[in-house]
Amino acid sequence: MKKQILTVSAACLLAACSGFKPDYTVTDASESSKPFWTTQSKTAKIDSSSERKENRYYVASAVAPEERVCLRSAESNATRKIAAEVAQEIAAQFEESRKATGETADVKMKDKLQQIVDTNLHGVVVAETYWEKRAYQKQLGAAKDYVGYKCDVAVKIKKAALAEALEMYKAKTIKGLSEKDKKDVNAAVDNYVAALKSED
Repeated sequence: MKKQILTVSAACLLAACSGFKPDYTVTDASESSKPFWTTQSKTAKIDSSSERKENRYYVASAVAPEERVCLRSAESNATRKIAAEVAQEIAAQFEESRKATGETADVKMKDKLQQIVDTNLHGVVVAETYWEKRAYQKQLGAAKDYVGYKCDVAVKIKKAALAEALEMYKAKTIKGLSEKDKKDVNAAVDNYVAALKSED
């Protein structure tokens, strides 16, 4: 019986997926088909293996009424994605050092870390861009008829630049922390930077 339910569920899911229709038509695009690098797991493949060792890669998207605004928004989103990922990884390192006491990194600390890393990031390079001009139509299910753009932007940043941004974070943030937090945050940042430098 359980097997039958799973089979029916899978069939329903496939039917739902096959029945999906976008509420727009693509009227123009920067390339004939969507590039492979728009998938985060494949973004690094835009460079040679030697380049990949020195950089980290991120991709983000955006929608906007105008192409230029859309591309800028996607670039900003990708930069914020760098800061968010770094903040998350360092917070995880911080929590690892606090396991014995059961303490965790609070939201305020993560947000502050993300904000400072974002502010001090430099050397972020736009590696690839892709845009689609879309005509959204009510008859296809859109809320209204309008024309807009969907953009994807891939950026890369040197690992050395990331490490520098984190040193700036330490210099600016440690002041307001308790002695215990200072020690653990310092250790978390240092561990992250060490791991960053050891990546192949």
